[in-house]
Amino acid sequence: MLPDNLKSEVESALSEFFEGTTLFLVDVQINPTGKIAVFADGKENITIEQCTKISRFLENFLESNGLVGEKYTLEVSSPGMDETLKVPQQFQKCIGREMEVLLKNGQKEIGVLTAFTETDISIEIPEQKKKKEVIPAQSKVFTFEDIKNVKKHFVFK
Repeated sequence: MLPDNLKSEVESALSEFFEGTTLFLVDVQINPTGKIAVFADGKENITIEQCTKISRFLENFLESNGLVGEKYTLEVSSPGMDETLKVPQQFQKCIGREMEVLLKNGQKEIGVLTAFTETDISIEIPEQKKKKEVIPAQSKVFTFEDIKNVKKHFVFK
């Protein structure tokens, strides 16, 4: 059985571990069966070597502080390409990239992320041709209150 405060303990330890580096924590997921999944990234893409160092640090931290028993699984990786953005550092990293914004009302917008603040994001939607109509390029601002999720947009040709 994992302690209730395990997630906050891991987040706190990693916050210190990442201090002074270009790495940042995206998410910690703890499964009642003993699986601990840590998702980290960096201003540049995170490397396998960095994930290994994080894993070794965390394993030592968890065991030396008696936070886990003998049966647990620890996974450290970068968030997947199609995962939603969760922390400000991810938004900063994605400025200039094409994003898919899904609003809580079901509307979807695709455009280039141009800016973000604590409360909203701005995207530049390119000119669109629909039937015989041309919709000019436009900038739109969406508040996080209205956004269900934001993720990178990929087009495979």
